[in-house]
Amino acid sequence: MSQHLRADSQGKMIVFGGKEIRRVIGEHRSPSAKHILEADLLRAGGALSLLGLELGPYLGQGYDCATSQFQFGKWPIYPCPVEIKKRSQGFTYQVTRYTKLPRATVLCMKHDLVNPPEHIDFVELPTLGAYLSAQ
Repeated sequence: MSQHLRADSQGKMIVFGGKEIRRVIGEHRSPSAKHILEADLLRAGGALSLLGLELGPYLGQGYDCATSQFQFGKWPIYPCPVEIKKRSQGFTYQVTRYTKLPRATVLCMKHDLVNPPEHIDFVELPTLGAYLSAQ
């Protein structure tokens, strides 16, 4: 019985997380959000933590959230810096400036970086929101 309750509770948390992510997406798509800052994506941080991505503090230099970590289910914690971008093409700065980039994840509203490095992962919030609404 307790396993069922936990599974039901986890399902509700994922549904809630998806709604919160879609709320942030909707506000970013609003015509009045033309000058919204990339750091505003951090409002999805609570929802992302329910899904297994805990964002570290936003530093605004180096990698924005350098001490972030992923943990899915019972898998071990995987530390991985996260860069916050409205559009992933903004990550070109890091690609061209630093010859040896560590494995990292880019959290963005639009993934439009052409030929991204193989060791850089991307989380496009609208795609994640759409996936979660289909579940």
